[in-house]
Amino acid sequence: KSCEIKEAIMQTKFNLYPKEQLPENFKFPQSYTDLSSNMEKINELEYFPWWFENHRDSIIQHSAILEEITAVPNLISFARNGDLAACFDLTDCSGNPRVYVYDLGANDPPYEKDSFDEWLSEEIKDVTDHFCKR
Repeated sequence: KSCEIKEAIMQTKFNLYPKEQLPENFKFPQSYTDLSSNMEKINELEYFPWWFENHRDSIIQHSAILEEITAVPNLISFARNGDLAACFDLTDCSGNPRVYVYDLGANDPPYEKDSFDEWLSEEIKDVTDHFCKR
């Protein structure tokens, strides 16, 4: 029974903002782009608390809403876990932007990771550590 439920809520892909909507020199990290169409790595896990967001109608509106909550301009969230929002800074044109994780329900400063890969591997490690401890 529980397997059926897991299947029902398992995310298999998510839609990225089209290039035309992104600032001219901003690029999503390649591993994030790859993950958007192949989430096997995540779905092999017993549990993963983050939900990767589909793009919205307007990236400008999305960023404006986050700015209202965080007081930080040029952010877009790419994944949510309850009140936590993992974000990219749209002014980071490195091709491998830092990740900022905000608690949208609190005024705490964000925690930061150097890259999407670092953020994702730490989140996966947290989940596997949690489930492997008996």
